[in-house]
Amino acid sequence: MRAEPLYLMRLGEIIQVTSVETYVVRLADENFGCLGQFVSISTSDATIIGVITGITHLAKEDMVGYLSQDRKIKYQPYIEDYKNSYAAIHGLGRLSCVEDGGVGGGGVCYTIDKPPHLDDAVETAPRDDIVRFHTICGRPGAAYLHALHDRLPLPVILNMIRELEMAIPASSGMLNLVRRYAGQRMV
Repeated sequence: MRAEPLYLMRLGEIIQVTSVETYVVRLADENFGCLGQFVSISTSDATIIGVITGITHLAKEDMVGYLSQDRKIKYQPYIEDYKNSYAAIHGLGRLSCVEDGGVGGGGVCYTIDKPPHLDDAVETAPRDDIVRFHTICGRPGAAYLHALHDRLPLPVILNMIRELEMAIPASSGMLNLVRRYAGQRMV
């Protein structure tokens, strides 16, 4: 189980918006991000809460294997361009900057009506935002998981549940039931 980060970590920036709730992020470092990790994308009027659904590492074919270690040092300015890492993000909903009451109460809305822009920064979601997003009328909840069980792979959902257990330990009983249900539905 991963430890909760002590600070917000910038994962990268959005390079493609496929739909209102699907984005591609170029990661700042190939070691950042994991499946099921909650992310935060700040926009002008809200914060979009999303989850990493896939990670891809690519290397330009014309550079793979051609540079020896001593040449890598000589061509250091060019070495940064030969590999890139990307994360696929699925937007779950938004936290309004203004406490508008939303569907979930407290400025939480489990739909996204306006996608983020290209080059918007993507960060790990802070624990407070995860708790606020998953609190409905003062009680923990993740009703959107039922709607996503057909669209997200089982490992992503299971890692999301693990992240939620770390952020809201009091919800572990409910999340055990959700985990069991997700496993039965996916088998």
